[in-house]
Amino acid sequence: MRTKPLLRRYKPLSTAKRFRPSSGFTLIELLVVIAIIAVLAAILFPVFSQVRDAARTTVCLSNTKQISISIILYAQDYDESVVPWANCAPVEKGYVQACYTEDASTASLWTDTLQPYLKNRQVLLCPNFKPETIAAAMDELACDGDGSPGSASAGVVPADKYFSHYGLAYPTVLFPGCDKTGNQAYAKYPGSGWLIGDDDRYYFQSQTLSAVVDSARTAILGDAMTYQSHNSKGTYVGNLYGCEGRGRHKGGVVLAFMDGHSKWVGDDPEGRLDKDDSGCFYERYYSLDK
Repeated sequence: MRTKPLLRRYKPLSTAKRFRPSSGFTLIELLVVIAIIAVLAAILFPVFSQVRDAARTTVCLSNTKQISISIILYAQDYDESVVPWANCAPVEKGYVQACYTEDASTASLWTDTLQPYLKNRQVLLCPNFKPETIAAAMDELACDGDGSPGSASAGVVPADKYFSHYGLAYPTVLFPGCDKTGNQAYAKYPGSGWLIGDDDRYYFQSQTLSAVVDSARTAILGDAMTYQSHNSKGTYVGNLYGCEGRGRHKGGVVLAFMDGHSKWVGDDPEGRLDKDDSGCFYERYYSLDK
């Protein structure tokens, strides 16, 4: 017996269900989300920048520590002598941080002399190095300029070539004698190198570790640069060490000391002064005999 197939009845969709629009964000909701993202970005981007700068400062602290240890190792091999920043004659009397040379390799820069101990040239570079920061620091009245752009940095920055983003101590004495006002504080850098004497003859001054009164307080290396440039007299290599590194890291400078440690110093490191027993001012980090 044949039976009829069952007929399924389909209930048609109502017009409201068939044509109901899909759900989504309204324009007002999108604008609110965009505004929230913009506020969060404004809050977080400065934080990201600070974290990045802190990381770069840590890299420079590590670099300078390795360099300062290599300086100590060099001294142990050479009768406690501090490595000279270069082995070439200075430009003129009293100007001991630059010398003329057609080929920088003949100058025996400290960046080459320390390589047997460093075995790495990457540590000579700082991720926060910017020539314009060096120029601004040099031009300040508290450093070498008169406060106007180019007053001290013209002809130096930018350089033709950078051998290191750090500078090494060189032999010099600033403001000998006693100053009780703090305007011309005494300083004696713990560096070795060539000098021109009062008799206009060249002689080499070799500084030793034993001459340093407080090795944990005496800076041997700092943010600045060792470079090659040129002027009307020819090609020369130079070395900046001191206030020129100011502002590279959060307004301060990274220094390496003669006991092998490194630290960040805020503001101008040459402006940190102390008094001796006679009441005479001297630069805290740049006076080996105090």
